[in-house]
Amino acid sequence: MSRLSNKNLLSNPGWWQRWLMAGRLCWNLMRDRRVPFYLKLIPLLAVIYFFTPYDLLPDLVIPGLGQVDDLLVIFLACRLFFSLVPREIMREYQDREF
Repeated sequence: MSRLSNKNLLSNPGWWQRWLMAGRLCWNLMRDRRVPFYLKLIPLLAVIYFFTPYDLLPDLVIPGLGQVDDLLVIFLACRLFFSLVPREIMREYQDREF
């Protein structure tokens, strides 16, 4: 049996698969009308921060660390967004995904 079967991927996803699943969940929640607009601003502002040339840790000071802070901001924004979305809506999307 292959190591990459669907059952194995869903039961024990790697870090990049968890990021993709979280991104898909975030996208679906952003499109849901039941999620308040002010909550949708959290991931939207994180994406805007990712594309702006200004960083908390400039790339020139510590090379490589400038990209890490962009990913950290997106990660923390998604976590905050997921924690503030009403539980019923979050549970509905999580049940639908798995």
